[in-house]
Amino acid sequence: MTFAPLPWQTACEQALHDFTRQDALRFWGWGHELDGLRVPAFDYRFEHTLAVVKLAEWLAPLVDADADVLTCAAWLHDCRKMLGWRGPDNHAEDAGNALDGILEGTDFPRHKISAVRHAISNHVGLSLKEPLEPLETACLWDIDKLSKLGAASLIHFIGIAPAFQPTSTSEVLEKGEKWLKLAHGIVDSMNTAPAKSEAAKRFEFLRHFYEQLIDEWETI
Repeated sequence: MTFAPLPWQTACEQALHDFTRQDALRFWGWGHELDGLRVPAFDYRFEHTLAVVKLAEWLAPLVDADADVLTCAAWLHDCRKMLGWRGPDNHAEDAGNALDGILEGTDFPRHKISAVRHAISNHVGLSLKEPLEPLETACLWDIDKLSKLGAASLIHFIGIAPAFQPTSTSEVLEKGEKWLKLAHGIVDSMNTAPAKSEAAKRFEFLRHFYEQLIDEWETI
């Protein structure tokens, strides 16, 4: 059953989309004209966030996490992260600082904002030395990293790759093989049992995909 989004969710989506669309246009350097609006060739940050939100809706009931906190954190965890930024990575802190302004005047429970901020502040990194707490913070880390594994992650990777540099099948394969080595740490670092199981499944999908790509490409 699909439920209509709450007003605060709509506000989060709009705030995120406003930021990511403009940032993607800046990074690509051009855009398509669609219904009188200039849109980027691929809005990676928004697509990534949609994947994380879908995973929040999946994981929260499985582990009895606060759905408001996790979904809000999912929408806004990267709401100030810029593509291609080469300076200090303060995007988690910047996103946390943006919460009050984005949620002001919405129906989001004010007493839960601090939990959202804590989750966002601790979502950075591709591996963990020990499990995160509390549960919602642990869950955001899990779903953010799960979004980087599996079929949708391939769409996201291939969609944004040409904005960084010229790409090719060989380039995709080379970077994919490097990513698989890093992805081991993601699977091993999952905080929750459902996420760990899903991460292992998605990792195997990626491994088989790149094995198939090697088999096909080496025959040419």
